[in-house]
Amino acid sequence: MKAATATAIVSLALLVLPASGAQGATTVGFWAGEAVPGTNWGKPDTYWNRRDTHLYTPSVWRALAENQIPVYFNLRYKRDFGPVPPGQPHRHDALPILREANRLGVPVWGWVLVPYTDGYWASESNAAEQFQAIKSLVRWARQNGVFLQGLALDPEPPVGTPQEASAAMLGGDGEAALPTLLGRPANPAEQCSAWATYEHAAIWAENHGIALATAPMPTALDDLEDGRLALQDAGGFVLPRAPWHRLFFQAYRSTFAYHAGVDPGPGIVTSYLRSARNQFVDEGQVSLGSAGRGPYRRFKTLLHDVRLAATLHAEELPIYSLERTLRSYGGSRALIRLVQAARHPFTGELARAATTPTPEADAIRATIRANDAALAAATGEITMKAGVGPQEANAWPGGCAGWTVAAP
Repeated sequence: MKAATATAIVSLALLVLPASGAQGATTVGFWAGEAVPGTNWGKPDTYWNRRDTHLYTPSVWRALAENQIPVYFNLRYKRDFGPVPPGQPHRHDALPILREANRLGVPVWGWVLVPYTDGYWASESNAAEQFQAIKSLVRWARQNGVFLQGLALDPEPPVGTPQEASAAMLGGDGEAALPTLLGRPANPAEQCSAWATYEHAAIWAENHGIALATAPMPTALDDLEDGRLALQDAGGFVLPRAPWHRLFFQAYRSTFAYHAGVDPGPGIVTSYLRSARNQFVDEGQVSLGSAGRGPYRRFKTLLHDVRLAATLHAEELPIYSLERTLRSYGGSRALIRLVQAARHPFTGELARAATTPTPEADAIRATIRANDAALAAATGEITMKAGVGPQEANAWPGGCAGWTVAAP
């Protein structure tokens, strides 16, 4: 990067892209800032509710600072930053958290979300708004003197997706979920339009020296492995090949356990981390969650999976979430124990046992892949019935090559 460009980026109060490729200890981080009492995705106005920040105590800040624990803080477009709709409050409850992190040298990222009515997560339908939010957050950081390590998007089905459809995409109900998936709308052309917008956003960020990470739904990896993007299309989201800083696939053992009715074991973490590496090399990482739920009601299970990820050489390991971790495991001491776990990967026979595939995880992924293949085969028929076809499922990685998009 040229010196003049680097100077310009620092003036935006965002760090330039960190060097990649260095192998070292696993860095535990946390998604944070989503503790908003009264949240109800079916009631759009609750998007603007006040955050609960009472858990950010001096002991928590001390643990974060002394251990250099990254925090990926939830920042909401049209609430925390950007144009606030008439009649809604412009909330400032994130600023004290971000400024205290800056003061103490705690690495902090901006986790970008949009209003519930627009899908909240990064989906096909809100790609242009997500790009606008990225640019708006950069301006907001500059104006408020906030220093961010980078930004993070969250590609997954939009809020409002029927629960049974989301469960089916995660292998819930086994093969019986296929009719639900086949009933989902498909539009490969719209998917390519969103692909182009997100790719453009990632290139824009790279050109401006901004680290842009992403935390996709994990079954995107099952979709990529067969060279077709049918499963993502059924979910209404897309993960393009782009210059992402990191891709933290949500290998949430608790979520799979909830939908499958059985704990998939540590094999779900191992399986998705290996797939992430296979597709994206060093940029392919995983995220763990949810703290205090399902198998992770027992703290030792989460500690085990952190050591497992370290054994598999995960470089960065965000956990969902900071607030849930503090509530579930007794406060700031839990943060320190998780950091210590990451510094002690398994060795020898313990490493072999920890990284051995589990039949439950293998079965879940086999079901997802089978459903994905069926979706790919049926895309032409689905699009015809929807009046947007006939179209075939887009190919990975180059099926959307040639699409262009105007910068928002």
